[in-house]
Amino acid sequence: MSRKSIGLRTWLMQRLSAVYMMLFVVGFAIYFISNTPASFLEWRMMMANTFVAITTTLFFLLLLVHAWIGMRDVIMDYIHIDGLRLLLLTGVGFALLGAAIWITKILLTVTV
Repeated sequence: MSRKSIGLRTWLMQRLSAVYMMLFVVGFAIYFISNTPASFLEWRMMMANTFVAITTTLFFLLLLVHAWIGMRDVIMDYIHIDGLRLLLLTGVGFALLGAAIWITKILLTVTV
């Protein structure tokens, strides 16, 4: 696989994740305007819906992928010292991994 096709794939993933996240946020905003959950029990009932749980999980997964691609591209473009670049990419990777673990814990708490 050539570098050009890898760049096209990441560009496309960045755009598709942005479109999904925009549609999710607009859809959730419309839902909340009409059906605002008033208690934690109502939040749990809403998240117990399989469709809501899957779309919310996909939103956060794509958010993390979107953030990784964006930060990786910025670091690769503007940091030219190899050691610093590796350090920053590792730091971003661990930060996003920590966010993924935290998001998973929250989603499991609300849905289970």
